[in-house]
Amino acid sequence: MARSNYLAKRLLLMVPVLLVISLGVFLLLKLTPGSTVSALLPPGQQSPAQIERVTEKYGLDEPIYVQYGKWLVQALQGDLGRSYSMGEPVVAVVLGSAWATAQLGFVALVVSLVVAVPLGLLSAANRGTWIDQVGRLTAFGGISMPAFWVGIVLILVFSLFWSQWFGQSLVPAGGYVPLSEGVGAWLHHVIAPAITLGIGFAAILTRQIRSAMVDVLNEDYVRTARAKGVRERFVVLVHAFRNGLIPVVTVLGFQVGFLMNGAVVVEQVFQWPGIGRLLFQAVTSKDVPLVQGVVLFVAVVFVFLNLTVDMLYTYLDPRVEY
Repeated sequence: MARSNYLAKRLLLMVPVLLVISLGVFLLLKLTPGSTVSALLPPGQQSPAQIERVTEKYGLDEPIYVQYGKWLVQALQGDLGRSYSMGEPVVAVVLGSAWATAQLGFVALVVSLVVAVPLGLLSAANRGTWIDQVGRLTAFGGISMPAFWVGIVLILVFSLFWSQWFGQSLVPAGGYVPLSEGVGAWLHHVIAPAITLGIGFAAILTRQIRSAMVDVLNEDYVRTARAKGVRERFVVLVHAFRNGLIPVVTVLGFQVGFLMNGAVVVEQVFQWPGIGRLLFQAVTSKDVPLVQGVVLFVAVVFVFLNLTVDMLYTYLDPRVEY
């Protein structure tokens, strides 16, 4: 019952948050240089008939609160207008690109967890030793390296130079292959951008895991387990790790959302047709409806990720109450 009440309360609190987000996205039209009509119609297609149609559809001759109400109703119905750079409805374009970014983000998340969890645990369990120093230095290096530089280096070394050395590239220089054409071909294309995107995420996660585990390993119940003769491996993995996950999950939830932001650069470098590259193309082509759709989608994803993180807390630590 407590969990259901908490979930209902959080869902109700999300309503004003989403309304504020929608208002900010709507105001992008008003902040765009020139008239609102020019932002909604492609250049060269602003005939009197087109202008009249758009003005009537969005109520541009009415007060701004009426315009916002009409835009919001259409957005709730899945109508965010038409992308004039793509020639398709904004919702269809955004959802298609979001699926490509979801694939890239999932593989990047797996890569980062495979690196960060053991590295963070080893650093915390061997605090102050050379293992800890290596782990901290590795995390610092991962945070310091720009994603675009990592991506270019991977392309140069494992695509260009590798082809010159061995006659065949280890990874492609870019491009996207859908899962429908085979897992092997898909993984061959996704692994390089996923590693590029996951390195910085792994570095942040490693530092967070180490910090959380250092605190937990100093707790009384951990010292009691050690005094009873429990092996250090079980102390770290069984007794301490789960209780140290709460701050890690918080960071994880935010960083999964930020993977979309990092994808703007990585997808452009690897020509990956995801939400990040779509946003770049929308901005460069001044496609305001498409920019609105991408920004709204990313913001909503952030909000629901925060809700998911909060709901995970009691499963990780029963001491946390709603």
